Amino acid sequence: MANQRSGNHKIARPHSRKMQPLQHQGQLAVPDLGPVRVLVAGEVILDRYLHGDVSRISPEAPIPILRVNRREEKPGNAGFVMANLCALGAEVNAFSVVGEDRDGALLRDIFGGLGIGMRAMLTDPGRPTTVKARMLGSVQSANRGTQQLLRVDEEETAPVTPDFENDLIKHLKPELQQVDGVLISDINKGLLTTKLLRAIIEGARKKKIPVIVDPRLTEDFSIYRGATAITPNRFETETATGVKMIDRDAWRKAGDILIKQLDLDACLITLDREGMYLVERGAAPTYISTVPREVYDVTGAGDVVLSTFGLFTIAGIGFPTAARLANIAASIEVSRLGTDVISREDLSRAMKPVHQHSEHKIVSQEELQSALSRDRRAGKSIVFTNGCFDLIHAGHLQLLNFARSQGDKVVVGLNSDRSVRELKGADRPINPASERCRILAAMEMVDYVVVFDDSRAEKIIRVVRPDIIVKGDDYRGQIVDGQKFIESYGGRVALAPLLEGRSTSKTIKHLRRENGAG
Repeated sequence: MANQRSGNHKIARPHSRKMQPLQHQGQLAVPDLGPVRVLVAGEVILDRYLHGDVSRISPEAPIPILRVNRREEKPGNAGFVMANLCALGAEVNAFSVVGEDRDGALLRDIFGGLGIGMRAMLTDPGRPTTVKARMLGSVQSANRGTQQLLRVDEEETAPVTPDFENDLIKHLKPELQQVDGVLISDINKGLLTTKLLRAIIEGARKKKIPVIVDPRLTEDFSIYRGATAITPNRFETETATGVKMIDRDAWRKAGDILIKQLDLDACLITLDREGMYLVERGAAPTYISTVPREVYDVTGAGDVVLSTFGLFTIAGIGFPTAARLANIAASIEVSRLGTDVISREDLSRAMKPVHQHSEHKIVSQEELQSALSRDRRAGKSIVFTNGCFDLIHAGHLQLLNFARSQGDKVVVGLNSDRSVRELKGADRPINPASERCRILAAMEMVDYVVVFDDSRAEKIIRVVRPDIIVKGDDYRGQIVDGQKFIESYGGRVALAPLLEGRSTSKTIKHLRRENGAG
């Protein structure tokens, strides 16, 4: 394998054969993984997001007043790496520390819900749980233009005490017996002392399991000597090697220096807008260009690279394929606001051929909730409309164009075949839900299509929680499904003008008359 060492450094893999990346219609696809057990070492933090509206300036000082309407709390740094690994299908154990406080207890609850092993996540009464609180405000009238107003950090960056350090090392040994590889996320907040780093790396080498490191910003990378691979960014690489990262020759020179000095198998240098550069021991380097996407927020991209590149390296697919998968995952991450886990499904969708992209819009209710959560964090307004959409006609197009004019993201709730029969009769639908979904997804004005099985739309509307429900003008004077629910939190119903004489039922009757059926 490309990422094995010679002699005493040779790394055992969790699988008896080298895994091959699957090919999806000529393109890279997500490999199927067996059980891959990963230990993640590093500082866990609690990311707290306070979302709200800003409509005025404080009379007490020239500062905006944030009226909070939503609060999010999720794991960051090494905790975010663990959450990503879980979403990619790994079995994860934590090697970290939290404070003896409410925030530490909250992190434990979150990790427990993800199924993360916490035998080696210790509590230190002498230091607080690290918390990064971000205040995010948007224009009140449209809930758009979201931006970060302030970040407040609560942390202790002094090294852990020698006694606590020794206690961590005692917990490390049994953890290394149970995993296939180790990821180290080092943000230099006092947990990963030189002694502890050496214990992790040397302990993993004795067990012949790989160690992949996302390093801290430092001039001395010798603390990572003997790791399998590291994933520094451009600035970290320049700082550690003294090489200005201006072109491919410089990238290769810096990678070669790190491999030689640190006895690595590989060095994956992340180059922001220029992509990634992989240097391997005894192999030609690999340049991976950036996947074109709109960059919204670079927060968490390095953690996503570590989790994706690390997992697939541990699984044994080889450094180049693991790096390409990490590059795709990072491109998805930077297109989202804040830290957001990248799942196997996210990767799979991103790697489908271009002609299949419209089918990405067809989502389950669970996938829809996740996608809309991201959209809301980005300040997008959500519009919902629903129907059978059996035989698409000009009236449908007018309704959907109207829905697009009302907000940023349009969700179409599509009645299932069973519910269409209940509403329209045993001879309907003409087209099955699978075809109706694909037709709607191919339309530019539609962002998501979700199938629901009830004859009424109330339940799916409660799942979507839209800002606006769009119905045809023939509902004027009526209470539509979900209206009272969305009005309870400030939403509204918008009625689209009708295109006279257009309906699926009329089209079917006309066709039957033409064919002599009625």
